Amino acid sequence: MIRRALDWWSEHPQLADALLAAAACTFLLVEVPYSEHTIASPGRLPVTFWGDLLAYASLALRRRFPVQVLAVVWALWFAGGRWDIWAEWNASWSELSTPTALMLALYTAGRWTSSGRPAVFLVGTLLPALVTVTAGPVAAAPPDDLYVVSFVTCAAAWGLGRLRRSEAEAVARAAARAEESKAQAALAEQRMRIARELHDIVAHNVSAMVIQSSSAGVALLNDDKAAAGAAVEAIGHVGRTALAELRMLLGVLREGPAMPQLGIEAIGEMTEWLPLDVRLRVEGAPRQVPPEVGPAAYRIVQEALTNTLKHAEKDATAEVVLRYAADGLHIQVTDDGGGGAERGWAGASGYGLIGIHERAEALGGTASGAPLPEGGFRVEVRLPWG
Repeated sequence: MIRRALDWWSEHPQLADALLAAAACTFLLVEVPYSEHTIASPGRLPVTFWGDLLAYASLALRRRFPVQVLAVVWALWFAGGRWDIWAEWNASWSELSTPTALMLALYTAGRWTSSGRPAVFLVGTLLPALVTVTAGPVAAAPPDDLYVVSFVTCAAAWGLGRLRRSEAEAVARAAARAEESKAQAALAEQRMRIARELHDIVAHNVSAMVIQSSSAGVALLNDDKAAAGAAVEAIGHVGRTALAELRMLLGVLREGPAMPQLGIEAIGEMTEWLPLDVRLRVEGAPRQVPPEVGPAAYRIVQEALTNTLKHAEKDATAEVVLRYAADGLHIQVTDDGGGGAERGWAGASGYGLIGIHERAEALGGTASGAPLPEGGFRVEVRLPWG
């Protein structure tokens, strides 16, 4: 309850100060300081009462104009003649006299402004000592401490405000550093996602074009124009696909993630143009997948087949299984090529497999990959529905 009230006070400073001033002025009107009279007989009220009333009314603007309000309250305090702030505050603080308002104004000035001008008014609390010492019998006799205790009291109020300001600034700086660190982490994560997308696009399509170009060269040497033509056509299709994917990636960078991305429906076309014998099998009833699962599934299959292209023999075959299960989309990519023992989740050739693991982990899924005893390699991934 108290915490919520303090939060409200901080979130509505102008209204809170207005309520504070209204409450203080109401108290002054009901309990007139230093007098047995009431506001019903204003002609018999002491003049100092009106100074007290004006001092507390000005507190409605204390955080908006801290230095100006301090100047007004200090002038009213000095003009009122009740200069022994420590004695006045101890004797009658509950009556809300001007000394109490002065300490509150000094605290506000220390808390809400970095200006050095409030220090002038703080030193000014020693001015009555100079007046009483030099004026002699004309002015009231100064206290034995020559208002030093009063000055220390006001300095404590102002110092407390400065301390609160320093604490608030330290908290703000820490929050700013945390936000900056968060932004840097988000930027690093974004760079990693872009690098992963770029790797998948370039590595997969370039590997496919290199293999198809080799096949075209062999076909031309064997005077097999049909095979060479098919290989050249595949190179052109893969190149156009790579350009389309790169344009799509640039579109995401320029316009945000709202740009369309390749999903599960594009896996079939991708497998048709690879220089591999790839079989695609779908198990379970297809369903509408979450928007982030489709692109991730496409890239995972693409990277797994790229891994096959880079490491398997020329006549290797691969199988892609997409299984729609209750707990998510299960992806299995198996090939019967060689080099299975060299393919792992780490090492110089393992960046793509690491990318598969990162994609699955980002969606709360799992990924594993291992060589098969009879040769080849298998990648298994589960992407939850979210």
